[in-house]
Amino acid sequence: MKMPLSSYLVLFSICSFSAYSEDVSWSAKSTDRQAGNVLATLQKSSTQVSQSPAPESLEHNGSDANNLLSSQVGISDNHENPNLNSAAKAVALAIPQLAKKLAARPAATHVNGEYWVYDAYVTLYTDSDYDGYYHHFSVDFDVDTQYAHADVYARLYLGTGDEFREYHTTADFHIDGDSTDDQLTVETELLSGFYPDDYEILIEIYDAVTNELVAVADGYTDADLYLVSIESQDNEVIYVEPDVLVVEASGGSTGWFILFLVPVALVRIFAASRLPKHS
Repeated sequence: MKMPLSSYLVLFSICSFSAYSEDVSWSAKSTDRQAGNVLATLQKSSTQVSQSPAPESLEHNGSDANNLLSSQVGISDNHENPNLNSAAKAVALAIPQLAKKLAARPAATHVNGEYWVYDAYVTLYTDSDYDGYYHHFSVDFDVDTQYAHADVYARLYLGTGDEFREYHTTADFHIDGDSTDDQLTVETELLSGFYPDDYEILIEIYDAVTNELVAVADGYTDADLYLVSIESQDNEVIYVEPDVLVVEASGGSTGWFILFLVPVALVRIFAASRLPKHS
């Protein structure tokens, strides 16, 4: 079946727009804090890291990180060096992280019920152009577990509808049962690639040992994570009004009085010239 040229052009335009939408570059910088201590400051972006394994697998997969570290520092057997796992994680944290995308939010069946997000809230900090959309914000959340102690990490996403883009992966952090003192704060600056919109924030919690997804929080479970007015810093358009120069000139009251006398004098001269002359 032949397709008219106009149909080809329309189809090409749609495909090109879709490809452009997928390829929009973006970046975000985030800092993790717990109990006032900075755990990590990381930048995540859409940029590929050439000649390196995916950083998210390095950060939470010891074998890949060990292999990378071994190739860089010449250590071939991590059994001979018990500190290799810690060093490997340090290497992984130093590499910009690639981001995940979710085409649908995780179902409740994907979590094990032994962990949960007790509370979460968002604080908005900076809206440079005062349009109601902020590029600098933080997310605080308290993860609880039925166990006395556990180590977990979180992936944070921004989304509209049911499509989410990951903007940060936290460092591993420690939680104690249902304590509220182990709350984590993730402070973020969206640097580029996020258009002004009312986003939903989705938080995935993973077991730091098994990498199993153990808990999810989103706008369905906590209204504070829903309809957050956000944009990236490159969309903060600041309008500066041009300076207006006003020039005032004044001749003084004397000048105005003289100008008033000129026509009076002319009238008197004209009237005097028309008077009859007496011999």
